[in-house]
Amino acid sequence: MIHQAIELRDQGKNVTVIYKDIRTFSRNAEEMYYEAGMKGVVFAQIPQEVNVEEFVKYENGNVIIKEELLNEEIAIPTDLLVLAVGIDPPEDHHAADLLKLSKTEDDFLLELHPKLAPLEAAVHGVYMAGNVRGPVLAEEAISQGLGAAAKASELLSKNTVTKEPITAKIDPDKCIGCTRCAQVCTYGAIEGEKKQTHHVIEAACMGCGNCASVCPTDAIEMPGFTNEQIMAQIDLALQENPEDKVVVFACNWCSYAGADLAGISKIQYPPSSRIIRTMCSARISSKMVDYAFKKNAGAVLVTGCRLTDKGSDCHYNYANKYTWERFQKWKKKITHKGIDPDRLQLQWVSASEGIILARKLYEMEEVLKRFKEKTKAQAGQSSQGAE
Repeated sequence: MIHQAIELRDQGKNVTVIYKDIRTFSRNAEEMYYEAGMKGVVFAQIPQEVNVEEFVKYENGNVIIKEELLNEEIAIPTDLLVLAVGIDPPEDHHAADLLKLSKTEDDFLLELHPKLAPLEAAVHGVYMAGNVRGPVLAEEAISQGLGAAAKASELLSKNTVTKEPITAKIDPDKCIGCTRCAQVCTYGAIEGEKKQTHHVIEAACMGCGNCASVCPTDAIEMPGFTNEQIMAQIDLALQENPEDKVVVFACNWCSYAGADLAGISKIQYPPSSRIIRTMCSARISSKMVDYAFKKNAGAVLVTGCRLTDKGSDCHYNYANKYTWERFQKWKKKITHKGIDPDRLQLQWVSASEGIILARKLYEMEEVLKRFKEKTKAQAGQSSQGAE
């Protein structure tokens, strides 16, 4: 729009741009905005809260604006009237829903990383370009398209596909053939008959760790996210003043990415939070939650991809459905042990919702304060009873 305004101004035309909001989202666009102003393009802003149809009218070749300060209407003679509307994402994002792609707060598709991987989706092998990520100029869309095509060509040119070494490993000496792992695998990547040793189809396994969470004999190992490694992180997080800490389990694709976005956006959250990353919230097991409370954690927060009545945004199909089911059991279990159930909470967070995660962490800070006050009061009562 600003580019066309400059061209008309260069032709000697008077140009007035009436707008509610202008977003110059790149350096070139910002420079173009200043150039337009220097060349005499008039920018007239109308209040955000008003109805455009009531504030701006078009009659007899004139654009009529209601001037609030002067409380009168101003007519602008017009030879050419151009209506420019904003770009909205599609209401039905079938491709995004099918591929389990993350979305921004505005419902556009979210890239893996705004600086390091702007053309890649969190789902491996999916690349994005153009207005699917938000409004862009034509030349930017072309550049992004060429970049996405180059990324796809690089992947397709290989004879084999290399996977990250995070697929599940089953120890045949520990496996009892209970089939629990096969029942919860959302990819059908585990095979085996009941009471016989199971095995993992590595090409199908995506490494979510859902199977390891339900294995009763710890026969399944998740490289990079073993029970021992996660327990060690809990130990380190709670090494000093554990009652002042919140252990936050975060899934790699959504809640951990949301925490990363909060950092990039300089959104602050309490220093009491200790974030432990897993590939999926379904990797979190009862043993991990129990261990955190055994180490006197002030509170535990489980986070993951969104699960709503409309479906699941989980990058491992619907693995977070199992997280929700297990969380209900964990609540009952800690309550039975005499632990305040408010000290264990769950929050669904998408990759674009860093601010929502930060708010939840502040809520958990309040949980810590109540827990400490309650503990102090109980200690005082015990002291009086002893006297």
